[in-house]
Amino acid sequence: MQELVDRLKENSILGVEVKTNLGISPGKSGTIITKDKKVYGYSLYIFMNPFMEKNSIPLENIYLIKELTDDEHNKILKFIQEEIISKEYECRPQRDSSSIVFGSSKSKLFYYPNCYDINTNENLYDKTIKLIEEIK
Repeated sequence: MQELVDRLKENSILGVEVKTNLGISPGKSGTIITKDKKVYGYSLYIFMNPFMEKNSIPLENIYLIKELTDDEHNKILKFIQEEIISKEYECRPQRDSSSIVFGSSKSKLFYYPNCYDINTNENLYDKTIKLIEEIK
């Protein structure tokens, strides 16, 4: 399953991922928006816990959330340009978990773990999740 997630990431324009190393269910989950205007969700957990068993949550899961309209796709591209490419971010180390924003714009890759806008102190992951939730 990790190989499929890696292929989706290679074809992404924007994605978010949360990694947890401790807690009830260590692993990672995220959302990937691909160049062909599809939005995927995924989760890859290390081991099964009682909550997951009770609620039939699989250890590994990749699923299509939706296909973007042209307007939604353009909104994503505008966000990438205005909120990611044209701003400066400071990445702050965190223990036990991380939030990552990644993707590509005009053949340039970007990867921002635990990053905050140096001028406003806004969390890039939070801004990106807000945008993704608006289009879901």
